[in-house]
Amino acid sequence: MKVGKIAVLLAAAAFAGAAQADVSEVETASGVLRGFASEHQPGVTVFEGISFAAPPTGELRWRPPAPPIPFAGVKTADRPGPACWQLRPSDASLYARGNLHRSEDCLYLNLFTSAENADERLPVMVWYHGGGNTTGHAAARIFDGANLAARGAVVITANYRLGPLGFLAHPALSAESAEDSSGNYGLLDQIAALEWVRDNVAGFGGDPERVTIFGQSAGGTDVCLLQSSPLAEGLIDRVIGQSPGCIKLDIELEQGHEGGSAYAERLGVSGDGERALAELRAVPAERLIATPGGTTGPLIDGWVVPGRPYDMLESGGQNRIPVMVGALAEEYYGLQHTAAPIIEADLDSYLEATFGGESAAVKAHYPEALDLSPLDARKEIMGDNGFLLAVRMWARLVNGRGNDAYVYYFSRPAPVFRLYVHEDPDLTGSGGQRLWGAYHSGDLAYVFDNLDLVGLDWDDDDRALADIVADYWVNFAANGDPNGPGLPEWPTYDPEADIVQILDAEVGAAVHPKSEELEFLEELYLRGR
Repeated sequence: MKVGKIAVLLAAAAFAGAAQADVSEVETASGVLRGFASEHQPGVTVFEGISFAAPPTGELRWRPPAPPIPFAGVKTADRPGPACWQLRPSDASLYARGNLHRSEDCLYLNLFTSAENADERLPVMVWYHGGGNTTGHAAARIFDGANLAARGAVVITANYRLGPLGFLAHPALSAESAEDSSGNYGLLDQIAALEWVRDNVAGFGGDPERVTIFGQSAGGTDVCLLQSSPLAEGLIDRVIGQSPGCIKLDIELEQGHEGGSAYAERLGVSGDGERALAELRAVPAERLIATPGGTTGPLIDGWVVPGRPYDMLESGGQNRIPVMVGALAEEYYGLQHTAAPIIEADLDSYLEATFGGESAAVKAHYPEALDLSPLDARKEIMGDNGFLLAVRMWARLVNGRGNDAYVYYFSRPAPVFRLYVHEDPDLTGSGGQRLWGAYHSGDLAYVFDNLDLVGLDWDDDDRALADIVADYWVNFAANGDPNGPGLPEWPTYDPEADIVQILDAEVGAAVHPKSEELEFLEELYLRGR
């Protein structure tokens, strides 16, 4: 064999080796990261604590996220970053999170990949946790992405700034902004994570052109807002919203300014100039979080969220992509599990404040819940008017602009346990009895197929449902369609038929169990717009 031909073959072999490079050590735009094997899912490589933006501290507090700081050498990515600053919920809460390590330096993500080499181009799933945009963190054990990734995906869970550090609007902050905007820093962090994905995920075997964002509760609201944001154009290809609430968002920047100024006054900071900004940025994070009244959620700022989500989804101006969206049957039985009993007059006061002159008509739609108790009726109405109605309207708007929507109704009663404190799960001392039906966040362990990692008292029906749900989620990320071999058929959403996928011990398509109530509530909302 001639020397030249040998050289060509050696070069080809070297190229093939590079193309088939494994993903245990990956070069990113910031530096080289070394991962480790998942402790419970063979074939999945994990990278924890990846910085996707510079620490938002000092002069970077309340600014859009800056690029991550480069590093030399090889960094072993075997430790999650700290949670963003937040108050600690009571250990008596379903949503207790224990004694988290918290910091302003919190913009980190965790990555789980089943790719064996970098050229596999697996679908990418980016998760944003719930917690009212005031609590939560991406590294909770319930969000371990290995079991999803093992189905053929790259799964990423990302932190974002919370509470006043993530969503404070203030006239002085808007004045220094080139976009005349403030607030929504948490959403900007979520977008920065997507930019990191675009620039780096191919090295982990992911496909930057097949990126699905998914989130639950506040995270579900946030992914809905990102679908409507021009800043996310080209960064996302599909959206999964779990128990979202974004459609009715109507808080304008001016309202945010008013609330932010009042909050600053409580901190002892007045005015709207550079001095006020310097004073605000000097307040310790612990004091910011502990001071009541800080802006704690997204608003319509004219930039990140240019307009009302309903109007933006209806116009179809941004991110014309498929969605999968749903909610649970008894959302507020979890959210208000510590609520004291009420009398019917209290229910009437809530209805009057929420629905005005239509309060009696709304009440008449819930005779069975009212027969149980006024508190049961309030919980059911709040769940329908909030999460379930948001799901219905989001799906109808997406369908109306010609994109596929898939709607689910999760009705499987889940065991009750501390969702985020896996080492001490038994909240009520009942061993995980199913006390609250399909409660808010009760779907999380099923979605991530993590029944063996968190909770207690799971049974075979739970495990079968988790397998189906996780398969649906990964299929949708891969193809924009949850269906696949061996799975119950899930039809695209038709607003006229109102057929949804029931996720329970028996999985299948049926007319939405709350179709009549939601039709009435949507009519009330549209009448009042």
